[in-house]
Amino acid sequence: MSANEQRPDDQPALCDSGDSGRRLPADVVVPELSRRTFLGSSLGAMAGASLPWAGAPIPTSWHWALRGKPGPGVTYGIGAVAVQDRTVSMASRPFVFVRADDGHLWILWKNPADIWEWVDQGGKIDRPVGVIALDDHPNGNRPYAFVVRDGHLWVRWWNGMTWIWSDQGQPASVDVLNGLGAVTVALKPTLDLAPFAVVTGSDGNAWVNWSNVSSWNWYNMGSPGVAIGSSMGVLAVPDDRTGEQSLQVYVWDGGRQLWLGVTDMVSTRWTALGGPRYPAAISGSAGAAIIISASEWPPQPCCFVLSASTGDLWACQDGTWLNMGAPPSDHYAKTGLGTRSVLDMDNGSQYALVFVTDGNNSVWACRWDGTTPVWEDHGNPTGHTIDAGVGITNTQTSPAAAWLPHAFMRTTDGLVCENWQQ
Repeated sequence: MSANEQRPDDQPALCDSGDSGRRLPADVVVPELSRRTFLGSSLGAMAGASLPWAGAPIPTSWHWALRGKPGPGVTYGIGAVAVQDRTVSMASRPFVFVRADDGHLWILWKNPADIWEWVDQGGKIDRPVGVIALDDHPNGNRPYAFVVRDGHLWVRWWNGMTWIWSDQGQPASVDVLNGLGAVTVALKPTLDLAPFAVVTGSDGNAWVNWSNVSSWNWYNMGSPGVAIGSSMGVLAVPDDRTGEQSLQVYVWDGGRQLWLGVTDMVSTRWTALGGPRYPAAISGSAGAAIIISASEWPPQPCCFVLSASTGDLWACQDGTWLNMGAPPSDHYAKTGLGTRSVLDMDNGSQYALVFVTDGNNSVWACRWDGTTPVWEDHGNPTGHTIDAGVGITNTQTSPAAAWLPHAFMRTTDGLVCENWQQ
């Protein structure tokens, strides 16, 4: 292994990259839209195919900007994370990872001068896995981007001075095929958060590449007994009794069944979660998130799916399927752009924010707190057609400040646009 292909074990914290990148012009911020919010019915009435909607105002705090493209167009997103370098500022900044049409990994980031830059990280990316950021040093945290390349899992990570490619290899006699996601997990309350990357192997099983601080390991999660189709979300879910976290992986078998794999790296349990009520059927992912009620514990993991046959967004929460309805504009949720948990600083609760497009190329956000779905019309003033999510992350202006969501999306002409709260 070369000096530029080492294992990402104990290293200094994130500092600003010295890599030179292709600098974009100043932000092109699009004028504010008029927006609407629609309040859904209570939880008890969600079994119906549609929900009664009532208009309600929302804060005019969401903004749009075009972030350009990295020379070649963007093929797909790998994810977005918030990174804080405490030697520069207490505020966190988004780092966005994409695969471009040249096959390279590219990073879009906001430098300390508040200028957005594209930086070419090279490589040869076959398929995405996911991104995480580890807050593992007093000076700040470090991003890791996991990808599949030539049957191996690779990670691009920051060691405190430079970006490094590390070959994580593969399970014994098994090629790595597809990524299912990446997340940070603390298996025990006495342990720090560690990176976990989940992939599928040529043996049909789900595999986890994870770090126990001293070394990287491969763990076989097995399979649900059917072919693993696509990822529907990966979460680290805490146990309120023990403080331990489990890795929870949602997958779709390509038919009518959602599956959940739960593991503590000792044993794995797969559970069939079924699907939304007929005539609805799973057609794609909208992401997964954890919600926490202000008055209830424990945290509730939720997986969100789209149903092309009915146009609705559905949530699977604790094995129960709930109809979130659809954008009231045309009653059709077309494309899932991703989901993020957001902390409500007023009461300590945590809600899910699910981004989708409607059939008119407008972006909508469904806010789900476990009781009532609220649809927000975010519009789309970019002049471009949005066809996929790139990544969603939350930033803070200081550690005690409110969480501010940033949703990054791809357009059909290979650009990245951002819809964020400020």
